[in-house]
Amino acid sequence: MAIEVKGLSYIYSRGLPYEKEALTSVSIKIFKGEAVGIVGHTGSGKSTLIQHFNGLILPQVGTVKVFGEEIKNDKRFLKELRRKVGLVFQFPESQLFAETVYDDIAFGPRNLKLSEDEVKERVMWAIDEVGLTSEYLERSPFSLSGGEKRRVAIAGVLSMKPEILVL
Repeated sequence: MAIEVKGLSYIYSRGLPYEKEALTSVSIKIFKGEAVGIVGHTGSGKSTLIQHFNGLILPQVGTVKVFGEEIKNDKRFLKELRRKVGLVFQFPESQLFAETVYDDIAFGPRNLKLSEDEVKERVMWAIDEVGLTSEYLERSPFSLSGGEKRRVAIAGVLSMKPEILVL
């Protein structure tokens, strides 16, 4: 099983007068190779749930397991977890930060301490996977259209070759 969530509850601003319950006793199992859609109204907890999958948010109540390992607040564990679970945010264009498209896509593989040849190979593979040409690589991501920015952000996550991809 890739992801298993049991009895997950989460409250934002817990204990304050304006606390907001985002998740209440959520349980879900996602198996390797499965494509799953999580749908709901604005504010229903979709983003809160998926941010638990790679440890951006840690469980307050309940458990989240990825490949059988329970998510915990341990720096080394979370670093490895984020290599396995690639997360593309709701507005992925806000993830962009580098001066060139190439450097943005290469950021993750470089952090993995891969050789520059392997980094380049992953960048070229990822840009192709999202339907952009190598002509984009030297451009500033901030000069691109909204759709092109989204593709670059997705390519950046794909270049990490995560075992689980959350879009």
